[in-house]
Amino acid sequence: EITYNKVMECVGRDQVLEFAHSRKDTYKTAKSIRDMAIENGTIEKFIKNDSATREILRTELENVTSPDLKELLPYGFGIHHAGMNRVDRALVEDLFADGRLQVLVSTATLAWGVNLPAHLVIIKGTEFYDPKTKRYADYPITDVLQMMGRAGRPQFDDRGFACIFVEESKKAFYTKFLY
Repeated sequence: EITYNKVMECVGRDQVLEFAHSRKDTYKTAKSIRDMAIENGTIEKFIKNDSATREILRTELENVTSPDLKELLPYGFGIHHAGMNRVDRALVEDLFADGRLQVLVSTATLAWGVNLPAHLVIIKGTEFYDPKTKRYADYPITDVLQMMGRAGRPQFDDRGFACIFVEESKKAFYTKFLY
């Protein structure tokens, strides 16, 4: 709900990039925001009013292999993670870069090496599942900075915004670190 409210502050005007802690959570988060938008009657804000965007999303849907992405794409939502095939990931990157997707939910892999800035970046938690240790671990602070660094488009925005959602026990650390 908090994420939905933050997204609604930008949707229809600016793009949002949200980082989730797992592949599965990218889909769950995007679906949750989409479902709330349908329930609240705001889903139309997620697709530009021009018919070109609707047609592009409809056409590209035929090439998508991920069932999760197929479900979200027509509504202006995308997901991105290492478990998707390269063609689906490249398609999502291109659609977001062209402004065709309003919301992109990704794992931290998108923070490094891909230039996809957004007006608002949401970091949904600062932990990820580490398969080596079989437990959740904190993102290195460099990863958090890389995620935050996606906020803002110098060619379009004079500023960007980043929100970090953390457990209460970690709030002081991130607040102190950021200042």
